[in-house]
Amino acid sequence: MQKSSKNQYPDSFESLSPKSSSGHIEHRNVDMDTHDRAVRRSAGHHSRKQSSSTPLWLICILIFVGLIGFFIIRFSGITGRQSDNASVEVIVTEEPTAEIPDTTEAALSDSGSPPEETAALPADGNTLIVDAPAENTSGITADIQSDTSLVPDADMTSSVPGSNSVNPEPPPTDEHVHSYVRGVCSVCGAKPKFLKDWLPDEFYREAEHRGTVTSVEYTTKAYATYNIPTYHKEMNVYLPYGYDETRQYNVLILLPGQGDSEDDWLVNTHTSAGKKMCGRIILDNLIEQKLCEPCIVVTPVAETKYVQGLTAGIVQMQDELRETILPYIVKHYSTYAKDGSAESLRAAREHFGLGGLSNGALITFEGGMRQNFDLFANYCAFSGNGEPWKTVSTIQLKKYAKYPVNCFFTGAGTQNDWQQHYTKVGFEYFVEKDDRFVKGENSWRVDVNGGHEWKVWYTCLYNAMQVMFQSME
Repeated sequence: MQKSSKNQYPDSFESLSPKSSSGHIEHRNVDMDTHDRAVRRSAGHHSRKQSSSTPLWLICILIFVGLIGFFIIRFSGITGRQSDNASVEVIVTEEPTAEIPDTTEAALSDSGSPPEETAALPADGNTLIVDAPAENTSGITADIQSDTSLVPDADMTSSVPGSNSVNPEPPPTDEHVHSYVRGVCSVCGAKPKFLKDWLPDEFYREAEHRGTVTSVEYTTKAYATYNIPTYHKEMNVYLPYGYDETRQYNVLILLPGQGDSEDDWLVNTHTSAGKKMCGRIILDNLIEQKLCEPCIVVTPVAETKYVQGLTAGIVQMQDELRETILPYIVKHYSTYAKDGSAESLRAAREHFGLGGLSNGALITFEGGMRQNFDLFANYCAFSGNGEPWKTVSTIQLKKYAKYPVNCFFTGAGTQNDWQQHYTKVGFEYFVEKDDRFVKGENSWRVDVNGGHEWKVWYTCLYNAMQVMFQSME
């Protein structure tokens, strides 16, 4: 069902990068001795004024007693006053904090054009509340091998001056993972908390419980070229800590950008403003802090030495997802689908998600929504968009009209990210033209301080994982 529109949208979207600032806290010591001496001088002056009418012998006695008392008090007070000063003179070292910008819903609903660039970005994480054996199957030749050498160093801590270690919202301490059905947790009534800048520092460090990343080699039919019948490719599969074959897991397929490899999302370490970031570590922390359910994350790559160019990548992935990747994951891992048949995949679509960054986001729309809307009910697209009017008109066709949307999340960088404006326009088009996209209930757009860069995409992933796989009951 289409809604009326007063907006004029462009005929096509054109494709159009970010550091942080720090504050400081001054700590001042208070010298209490100066105040004490001033009080004593005042008291002595007052005593001399009153001594004019007192006999000399009494004055001598009082002076003698006073001197004895003074030295007794003075001797015993040294220790006490040193103790007091010791507590005052302790120098407290804190990480710098920064003023938290406006994160109200009104701030998110601003115009599509990016804000003016500033010399530095806020240093805080603003909160917005709103292995299996090798086996031949479906023509696949798989060689699964766990490559532990790909896992980055355990210590991901950065000692960059001004780095933020303050989490504006403490990790959840309750025992349940929030289920944001229609935008509100069905268990406790909480709303999702999205970040608009850096993640809390612990998300850049190894979690106590670590998942595994396995490299999978497979052969797939060539859908984009005709001179080569098959491609030999690789993808990475993330399994959460404690992966158990007896339980079922949601599956998110996450695509990299143009020129990136299957290692970029989960294995490689990316650095921004001195902070080292790795997707596997972020996922480990998300699951450990119960911000999302344990899930399987798959990172294939669209472009290879045989498949080059954006259009060819879309054509290849739209069929490879349906015919090769999803059936393989279902056969080798424990998911909600009974098998890799189209019927079983459709029946489990609410447990499958598709997303990506930049060109990976474009493939999410054009190769995912338009060609595989019956297989995925959850979408996340970062710093990328297609032609939303074509996508919306496609998913409103009779063959797709009955399928609901469980999660639709988009975001981009606010500075030097040429996709920020188009991401906003595209999001608003989906919400306006199709009733299945409801802002704040199953559809969200949260832009992040930064450019076309990994800092932005990892924060977007953090935000999206909180609301991914929320069944619209």
